[in-house]
Amino acid sequence: MKRTMMKRLNTKPSALPTRSKKLADHWNLTHLLTEPLSQFDQVIKKLDSEVSKFEARRGALAPTMSNQAFLEILRLNETIAKESAKLSAYAYLWFSEDTANLEARAFKTKVEERLTALQNRMLFFELWWQSVDEVNAGRLMKSSGDLRYFLESIRRYKPHTLSEAEEKIINVKNTTGRHAVNTIYDVLTNGLTFSLMVKGKRKTLTREQLSMYVRSPESRVRESAYREMYRVFESHHDVLGEIYTTLLNDWKTENVELRKFASPIAARNLSNDVPDEAVDALLSACSKNVSVFQDYFRLKARLCKIQPMSRHHIYAPHRTERKRYRYSDAVRMVLDAYRAFAPQMADQAERVLSEQHVDALQVREVAGSPANAEAELELQALCRGRRQVRPAPADSARAPCTPRSRCSRPTGSRR
Repeated sequence: MKRTMMKRLNTKPSALPTRSKKLADHWNLTHLLTEPLSQFDQVIKKLDSEVSKFEARRGALAPTMSNQAFLEILRLNETIAKESAKLSAYAYLWFSEDTANLEARAFKTKVEERLTALQNRMLFFELWWQSVDEVNAGRLMKSSGDLRYFLESIRRYKPHTLSEAEEKIINVKNTTGRHAVNTIYDVLTNGLTFSLMVKGKRKTLTREQLSMYVRSPESRVRESAYREMYRVFESHHDVLGEIYTTLLNDWKTENVELRKFASPIAARNLSNDVPDEAVDALLSACSKNVSVFQDYFRLKARLCKIQPMSRHHIYAPHRTERKRYRYSDAVRMVLDAYRAFAPQMADQAERVLSEQHVDALQVREVAGSPANAEAELELQALCRGRRQVRPAPADSARAPCTPRSRCSRPTGSRR
């Protein structure tokens, strides 16, 4: 069946070896940094030198400046962004491997602090670019090539940008506030353990391991897994509640009260470059068609013989879907699906795997599913050309600061 389908679509199956050669189940971060602790000062020193060069161009900024001079500044900005992204990506990915690793946690904090300081030194460019008149801005963007979208994105934020001094304070605040609170959440929740009875044996599981059982073919196991998750999280409701309240208040204060967005979601919509009207239309359509969603679960309950249907059984597999797949076989199936849809995307996904940019090893729970963070970063780069791409983890609010990206702005998340 699979061969027939592949032939009909005129595509080739994945060439990635999955049976003869074992796929690596742990990522390799050495292309970002080989010795992070010993290389840190060297990398920061180089970045500091590049930022000093960028600062020296401040006096040359003028709406009537030549296209060539403007492009040179953009290229220097891009160089700094690339090196900053590698450092911040390494810091978060290392931390996400094991949030209890004190060395990785300290390194991540140090990287965020140093990159925020560098970012603040470069902030003047974005503020200046927002002040350029439309005629000259159009002229300069016309010659900016694949960096045009980056420039357009900066100007979109003009109505919500504060003074340079205020923006610097917010960037520092986010590093020691919002990002620190997210780190606390990661450390707390990834250290939780859960107890579940499976086939007559009591197992102690991480959150990642527990999540496997919410898709169990056995209804009692699914329900027990959900109840155990709720039980453990409920025991920490005071701390978790304060974390969520703090993050919500921070978002509201910065984006609604200071930046004057019409609503909290408007800030997210702008970062995603989606009009408020489009999101409103989407939400309205979903609300009007909620019965379709309900009908789906009624049908699922009947096919899977679930009575009554409840939250515990949302991920219940169909009775015929009880086959387990080896990791290598699952990889091959995913790549084949990519190739049938978009061969170029499949080639890039295959490269991500062959260069060991995916972490599939379950040693302990990792922060928010960053296991494919590198993979997504590279696929984003493929899809967007050379647009601004932040090395974002699962929740973009946790993304480390880079001089190229405004930490005070919410950015679109991958997942």
